Amino acid sequence: MFDEVYIICPDPWPKARHHKRRLIKHDFLKVLAKVLRKDGMVYISTDWDNYAESIEEDVEKTKELFSFKKISNEDMPITRFQQRAINEGRSIHTFLLKVLKK
Repeated sequence: MFDEVYIICPDPWPKARHHKRRLIKHDFLKVLAKVLRKDGMVYISTDWDNYAESIEEDVEKTKELFSFKKISNEDMPITRFQQRAINEGRSIHTFLLKVLKK
């Protein structure tokens, strides 16, 4: 069992026909809920706006498993991928999911 899981800038698969390959999907979130302890946390960040929207939609489908909120990326380390996105003018979307029950 895990206390925390960090998923930082998963591959966005930007082409619409490839969105099915994205890591953060409803089924994957259900698996995460099973391997996290009660009150376990999942931190997810992405620099792609449409992936952030997709994450929000899939988290909404798992609201019985997780509480969810967008958080500031402040005070968190910045990876080279995130820094490149910032340099290119993209913002970082960071989400915090907390397991509700076990």
